[in-house]
Amino acid sequence: MRNATTAVKNNFRVIEGDNNKQSTDNGELQKLPVMKSIKEMVELTGLSYMHLRNLCLENKIVHIRAGKKYLINYDRFCDYLNGIG
Repeated sequence: MRNATTAVKNNFRVIEGDNNKQSTDNGELQKLPVMKSIKEMVELTGLSYMHLRNLCLENKIVHIRAGKKYLINYDRFCDYLNGIG
């Protein structure tokens, strides 16, 4: 891991570093996607919970399921709202 430091906080070892970038095989850095829950997206966008959930169920927006929770790709959702892609 590059630019990472290890610190002890509340008896847990925490690796601190640049979490926004991920290295690829050819040495280039790639930005990690920002994933938000439906509840977080409701607060950010003002759209209803059921509308966002239905967009996920209809596969109209980029999302993943983690157990029962839907995580929406924030950047791709902004593109969806702007009519891109």
